[in-house]
Amino acid sequence: MSFRLFIYYCALCGGWAAFLTWGLIQGIDQVKRPEGYPRVILIAGTLGALVSAAIGFVDAILNATGTQRLVRVLVCAGLGLFGGAVGGLTGQVLYNNLDVPLFVGWMLVGVLIGAGIGAFDIIRALNSGDRIGSGLRKSLNGVYGGLLGGLIGGLPFSFLMNSRALPRSGQLISLVLLGGSIGLMIGLAQIILKEAWIKVEEGFRAGREVMLTKDETTIGRAETCDLGLFADNSIERLHASITQKNNRYLLSHIGEAGETLLNDQPLGTKPELLHAGDRIQIGKSVLSFGERQKKKKK
Repeated sequence: MSFRLFIYYCALCGGWAAFLTWGLIQGIDQVKRPEGYPRVILIAGTLGALVSAAIGFVDAILNATGTQRLVRVLVCAGLGLFGGAVGGLTGQVLYNNLDVPLFVGWMLVGVLIGAGIGAFDIIRALNSGDRIGSGLRKSLNGVYGGLLGGLIGGLPFSFLMNSRALPRSGQLISLVLLGGSIGLMIGLAQIILKEAWIKVEEGFRAGREVMLTKDETTIGRAETCDLGLFADNSIERLHASITQKNNRYLLSHIGEAGETLLNDQPLGTKPELLHAGDRIQIGKSVLSFGERQKKKKK
């Protein structure tokens, strides 16, 4: 998946998750319509769980493989449920008692949804003994995006919800706008603030882009590889890796056979430092390495 598609699907899935939230609320209202704070918790908690799960699913497709994808989605959904309920309730309490605008509560919901995006990476790093810096940075980027998305989608929320001109569709429009905005802004933040990445220029599924968020990113034909290059028998199951050390990225050839080329030169036994624009050739696939420009220390 390209980064542009990642942003698009975050917004699209966030909007559809909000639409599903509206449908579930309508169904519950047919049985017994909750009022007051219980209704706020129900709407905000459901929205948080579904939007967070949707964004987590898109993130899992880009940055995970195998069963990790399901675990990521479940972690995001659980944290989104909690964050949505807490944020929505807090916002309503502030509105009722201090006349704080309702969009402040939706900004808090967006912040807690965004923070959950990096939760799986933090948990995985703690379990494996790796550094948690990448996961924390991912969560922080999600917080930025969720805050802005909650603001953009939350500003028209009160007006649409209470609109006499849209008595039936006001809630639907407001929820979809909110969910789509949160998804869009979290996706944008993750891409704009990314540190390093690789892109498949030629070969299997050219155009794919993968963020380097782990201490070690593996490349090969195995399904467990972070970047799978299939349908090429000249590539080993575990062929190469990119490790992050002291905020620098090193390329290593780890396959028992074959070779990995860096800027048309075969790698030796020692890892080689990567620089923005470097070309990596593995079998018939050509990758490019990108890195966010770092501020030079004075």
